[in-house]
Amino acid sequence: MENSAQPAWDKNWTALLACPACGASLAMSKETEIICPSCSARFPIRAGVPVLLANPTTAETKTQELYSDIWNSYKKKQRRPSGYHAPATSHLELLRKASDSELVQGTAGIDAGCGNGGSATSLARQHPGIRFIGIDLAASLQMAAILAEDVPNIRFVQGNLMAPPLARQAFDFIYSFGVLHHTRDPQTAFRSLLERLRPGGRITLFVYKDFSDLPLKKILLAPVTLARRLSTRLPAPLLRKFAWCGAPVVYITLTWPARLLRWLRLNRLARHIPYGTFPGIRGIAASLEDRFGAPYEHRFSLSDLQEWARAAGLEEARVVDCLPWGFSGLVLSGLAPA
Repeated sequence: MENSAQPAWDKNWTALLACPACGASLAMSKETEIICPSCSARFPIRAGVPVLLANPTTAETKTQELYSDIWNSYKKKQRRPSGYHAPATSHLELLRKASDSELVQGTAGIDAGCGNGGSATSLARQHPGIRFIGIDLAASLQMAAILAEDVPNIRFVQGNLMAPPLARQAFDFIYSFGVLHHTRDPQTAFRSLLERLRPGGRITLFVYKDFSDLPLKKILLAPVTLARRLSTRLPAPLLRKFAWCGAPVVYITLTWPARLLRWLRLNRLARHIPYGTFPGIRGIAASLEDRFGAPYEHRFSLSDLQEWARAAGLEEARVVDCLPWGFSGLVLSGLAPA
């Protein structure tokens, strides 16, 4: 699949890119290749997706393979049980509610760690006058580009958030859900993304929390963290089998009890149960493969993210716990300093 799935990467789109090796501007060489005039590096375009990767670590390569497997293996759309309504029904809705602001503004933005590209494509359809770039390590972006071939205002890039191959101060917004905590240095990735924002540009991101405010949950998390020492070494096919075997157990022991508690109107207790808001087995299996397979996993407290915001000089910074919306994590949002 070497032919472009979307309209060509013309100069208006390549102006939003940067060389992952030296940071210089990129240019089209031919329909299936992008070059760096500064350092002469060459990068292929596969199914409309520039592969802008430079020297990934062993763990980053495993991360790339893991999420390619996840996004290619769990394609079927989930159906929520009748009468079931989660506090936030999607990742995008959670980011909007927790940040108390719209994710999209200006003329160009980034979905940082866009996965299968579905959320970015959905937003691009809603905002046809705004250009979107979805970036991810996984090669599954090639299918995302094919599925979005009728959406002219979106492009996908295979790249590393540790050094995003995107132009500095070229974007008006960035959002990222559940990705930075899987990088080798989340704060460095955060700062690298901020450098891509214009002054006044908005960043909104979700990361795992460390449960430092909930000692019992922190204790219960310890055996899971210990199990990851083995599970992260498993090849993707074996890990997927583990996830599918574990998903029914999680569904019966966690998801169903949480639903029962909600039926009994014990919502405050129900929202503390892991996987309590998942609608079905397939979604749980995908989450387990993610949870137990990612080589890097970092967790943060509210004060950690508040320090990120302070050190970066974010304006209108907001850091909130997502528990009221049915998600176990934290959201940080704010505006790049002028």
